[in-house]
Amino acid sequence: MACKYCGSDKTVKNGSVKGTQVYKCKSCGHRFTEGSDFPKMRTESKIIAVSIDLYFEGLSVRKIQNQIEKILDVSVSQVAIWKWIMKYSQMVSEYVEKLTPQLSGYYMVDETAIKCKGTQKWFWEIIDEQTKFMVATHLSGSRTAEDAIALFEQSMRIAKKLPKMVSVDGLPAYIEGYNKVYRTMKKSERPEFVRKVGIRGTKNNNYVERLHSTLKDRIKPTRGLKDMVPVEILLKGWNVHYNYVRRHQTLKGKTPAQASGMDVKNDWHVLIREAIESKEQSAIRVAQMLETVQGKAEGLREMEVMMD
Repeated sequence: MACKYCGSDKTVKNGSVKGTQVYKCKSCGHRFTEGSDFPKMRTESKIIAVSIDLYFEGLSVRKIQNQIEKILDVSVSQVAIWKWIMKYSQMVSEYVEKLTPQLSGYYMVDETAIKCKGTQKWFWEIIDEQTKFMVATHLSGSRTAEDAIALFEQSMRIAKKLPKMVSVDGLPAYIEGYNKVYRTMKKSERPEFVRKVGIRGTKNNNYVERLHSTLKDRIKPTRGLKDMVPVEILLKGWNVHYNYVRRHQTLKGKTPAQASGMDVKNDWHVLIREAIESKEQSAIRVAQMLETVQGKAEGLREMEVMMD
């Protein structure tokens, strides 16, 4: 029995809970049960991953519930499915932000209106032209320079380098945003700035417009988005699905992540497992650092006692 948390095979039986066998990992100390290789989950991990995949492919939570019961003969609640979507969208989004895509550096930038609790919001995105990788996203209640700045700065954190070209439409906020983020750099490093893209512009952004249609098709079954926090998490999950799971015909069946040189499998189950392992390794490193700091502090106290 492998540990759900760290993958170690150094596990032993450690009592039971309501008739279910509990195991303990000698490597990391966590206790867990069978049924799912996701920590603190009883439902089979494959069912959880498939549910998330179906959701971002366009099915409503109710339809996912019906399909799981019909095909797999497993009964799960709509609330449970929604919690899976929220939990793992956030977790995997945080994990993939640590990865580094190899991008062409030619960015297409645009924004589209979506409804949130009856109020119009704006979803901003940057797409790498060659790999179709969604480099950055931003949700806001306005279309100001601050929003454009947040979008451009996020793209640099994700790509970990400057773009070669930034193509935008005629929105004035992009000009100020570009000036604040890129104008202060050396001219040789500064990306080219192209405005007035679109159907009638010097450079078209048809791909981004198709992406907007795909996003709105996904939003439609939700029967209206409500609070901002769940919406932001939902959009993070959609971003993960778009970049790492969904195959693109224009990329010859690859995902944008694969087209960006990343050796990742287009599977929510694999992504969640990798995110869990990464989180656990980070926790172990933090614990080791604290242990080292505490050891040094104790050594200093002993020296002070000896000096007194």
